[in-house]
Amino acid sequence: MEYLKKRMKFLLIIIFSVAIILFVQYEINYDKNLDFKKVGTIMTILKIAAGGYGLYGLVQFFRVK
Repeated sequence: MEYLKKRMKFLLIIIFSVAIILFVQYEINYDKNLDFKKVGTIMTILKIAAGGYGLYGLVQFFRVK
């Protein structure tokens, strides 16, 4: 139980990062009214940022002692 308590913050970071990536991917693929030049660039940047933050959470998850 102590193992998970120390890592709970990083689990939440990973979960929310994956949720943001999935939401952005869903919106890009299924919203036909989306202007890719305006919103697509911002969504791509958001996807990259969420992926980086998720990677940070994954690394810290295994690093905590």
